[in-house]
Amino acid sequence: MNRIPARAVSALRLLALACSFTLCAEARAEDEAGETESTRSPWQIEKCEVYRKALTEILAHVGRDGVSASFLERNNEYIASGCLAAVDACPQTDKDIEIANGLTIATMNAGAASSFSPFRCRS
Repeated sequence: MNRIPARAVSALRLLALACSFTLCAEARAEDEAGETESTRSPWQIEKCEVYRKALTEILAHVGRDGVSASFLERNNEYIASGCLAAVDACPQTDKDIEIANGLTIATMNAGAASSFSPFRCRS
């Protein structure tokens, strides 16, 4: 029975380990968040599209009566930025809260974290 020298086995293990780290790093790089609209990852683009479509559908369903102008403006700014801008879309009315809840559920159902949405109220 031919045995493989221990040094060769160790070298093969190191090579396999190095390759696996490289593959993992490349996979992570594809999903890394871009900081500008032109450098967004496919996942960032998809999340923003889900958000945009959900806002359109929710507004078509619940209407715009009772929705604060600033809430809509901030959401539109967020979408226009490719969902990258640090926008504070503060829900102020019951309708704003209903829309914010719907948007959060829609994006979370698509796999985004709840922190993806721009809903912040700082005073």
